[in-house]
Amino acid sequence: MQINMRLLAKFSLTLLLCVGICEGNKWVHTWETTAEMTFADFNSNTIMTDAQTTFAASKYKILSLEKCTGVASNLKTEQAIYTTAKSLKQKDPSIKVLFYLATDLQGWSCYNASTEFNAHQEWWLRYDNGTIARSQSKTPYIDFTKPGASDFWANIPLGGMDGTGKFEGTPVSELIDGVLADSAGFSLYGGHISTQRLEAIEDAKFAAMKQLQDMFTAANGGIVMANGITMYGPPNADPRYPNAHNLEVLNHVNAIMNEHTAVFECVNSNNASFNMDTVSKDLDALVEAASLNNGSKAIFVQTWPGLYTSTDFYPRGNMPAKVYPPVANGGEPTPQNNMEWRDALRRHFTFAHALFLSIAEANMYWMYAGVWYSSNTGYLACPEDLTSCPAPPEWYPDLDKPLGAPLGPRELVRPYVWTRKFEHAEVYLDLYHPNASSVKFL
Repeated sequence: MQINMRLLAKFSLTLLLCVGICEGNKWVHTWETTAEMTFADFNSNTIMTDAQTTFAASKYKILSLEKCTGVASNLKTEQAIYTTAKSLKQKDPSIKVLFYLATDLQGWSCYNASTEFNAHQEWWLRYDNGTIARSQSKTPYIDFTKPGASDFWANIPLGGMDGTGKFEGTPVSELIDGVLADSAGFSLYGGHISTQRLEAIEDAKFAAMKQLQDMFTAANGGIVMANGITMYGPPNADPRYPNAHNLEVLNHVNAIMNEHTAVFECVNSNNASFNMDTVSKDLDALVEAASLNNGSKAIFVQTWPGLYTSTDFYPRGNMPAKVYPPVANGGEPTPQNNMEWRDALRRHFTFAHALFLSIAEANMYWMYAGVWYSSNTGYLACPEDLTSCPAPPEWYPDLDKPLGAPLGPRELVRPYVWTRKFEHAEVYLDLYHPNASSVKFL
């Protein structure tokens, strides 16, 4: 059994510092059960029902509400998020709610703020030849280097309705605990922009996120969660720090998310296996992030049911859903309906659970769900009609079993296989044989 002395030193330092830091930090969890460490990021096209908000408040400690929440209820994203946050906090005042706001303006037509942005073409990003840089949805990208652009973007989440800072008489700072800032790393924007300009745009983006972080720090001790940690290298990485996995963003914000944990760039589609070195570096990056600034940053780990290589989650016409490597290459069949998705969620839960617990720290939170990012795809149960969503009606019993604090960092027992002990559980993570991974409760 090999103990990584660097990780042991980080674990010991984080544990010692947490004695003083964690008491006053609302972004750390306890260790009674894994349920204390849960978060989710989803949108509900319609305003969530009372039963749905009750369920969400009972299952998640932190909830990020995505772009276009409430769109089918004819609400703009801002109003829908505030409405949902108010309902969630009535169910559980301790739940923390994050407001989704992408730096590249994803889902922008759903936001009330889009009207002001559309009237300020001087904030629109342009390629070096002067043409407007637009996303695949034809939305102009925001250029944070332009005067006023950062102020506009940063003031959206806490602005309330019509910039009042309130929603239905309640200060927004009492409803919203932070922001999920999507696309928070280096971007190429799909056209020719010089490296010098790209670096300046990224620096201005980081400054805008820091401005937003400072606003939440002052308002309620909230966080800006950057998305996030990445295993993609050049050209999709800042040439000034190409192997930093975007951890440099934590110099500007107080949280970061890893969206692609053990999927996409971590998977070999040609033989349906993990890219071992990439997954290992991914886990190392999460451990490093958790140790930064004396363990004061919040780290969010998203995991998924299986080896995703594609986001074709739904059948389209004659084309079936396709998220896994081809069956001919050793991949498993992609679920095509709720029942099959439910089976996949159950089947892959233990590996995802073991992966998270192998690296978990007091400032680290975990998400496990099926499809990006609709609420009825594994985030919320539907016991009244089991056919209407893929979530297991029994939820995940292991989340509520006694866990206890970790007794040390993970230990490497052979290449790409780790174990870790907790007060009431033993974790085994095997990247070669994911289905052999386990969390055994004592």
